[in-house]
Amino acid sequence: MTTKAKPKPKQTRKPTAHKVTPKPKPLTAQQAALKALYPGEKAAYRSLPADKRGPGKLTGGPTVMLSAATVALTVTAVLDEAGASITGGYGGWEQVLVPRQDPFTQWNGRGLYTMDLAIMLDGWGRQASIEPGCKSIEAMALRDPGMLTPPPIRLYGAVPHPELKWVVTGIDWGDVIRNSRSGQRMRQRLVLHLMEYRDGTTLVALPKASASVKSPRKYKVKAGDDLKKIAARMLGKSSAWPSIVKLNKGLRGWKLTKAWVGKTIKVPAQADSPSTKKTASKPTSKHPSTGKG
Repeated sequence: MTTKAKPKPKQTRKPTAHKVTPKPKPLTAQQAALKALYPGEKAAYRSLPADKRGPGKLTGGPTVMLSAATVALTVTAVLDEAGASITGGYGGWEQVLVPRQDPFTQWNGRGLYTMDLAIMLDGWGRQASIEPGCKSIEAMALRDPGMLTPPPIRLYGAVPHPELKWVVTGIDWGDVIRNSRSGQRMRQRLVLHLMEYRDGTTLVALPKASASVKSPRKYKVKAGDDLKKIAARMLGKSSAWPSIVKLNKGLRGWKLTKAWVGKTIKVPAQADSPSTKKTASKPTSKHPSTGKG
């Protein structure tokens, strides 16, 4: 007898879930500005992750981002061969000459950092104009009509001291490649001369030196003393005894008890002693030679 094979159960296909593509994250203000300056170049505005855009962090890579601190100006450029180098801000020593003696050294404080930043704006590979980027760099070095000064800038990239703010003190425009038809720049090399930005409000005002302020004197109380006698003896007038009370805790009134005998109290310093005070001479009508009027 032949046994019939049992039919295999039909396999039901599970419905496949349609993959939902996540929506792209909205661009930040800096990314939108970079995308407008460099259309079609994703690396220009995605080369700096969001967690590495904070000041004080080196992002690395061949690009550097220049961002104005007070206006909406942002430029991303390629670091040139020279890159970024500090050109000043160290030392602060000087030689002080002394007549007929050997000179000595004196430190006057560190100067502000200065830096040369060699960069290149490159749109040749995508045949795009870099005129907007050049104009933005010029705007960072010039004063806007609605501002008092040119804006300080931040640098994000492989540059020294990324925690500092900088100002543009000069621009050296280098080699350039232009579009043969439009004449617009497609590649531009330049060197930015930068100086460390230091806000004037961060300076600490030193207290004014007063030559007239002197430290109080000390007086050892003797038997029979009171503050009026001490003031007359030390300050030239007995009515000045309240100034002695202000300098010494525990004194009340001008009388002194026996408990104060032998103790030392403070007495205000006297600017001019009675012997050095100038007395105004009364005008006389006597003749200087005869002594008669």
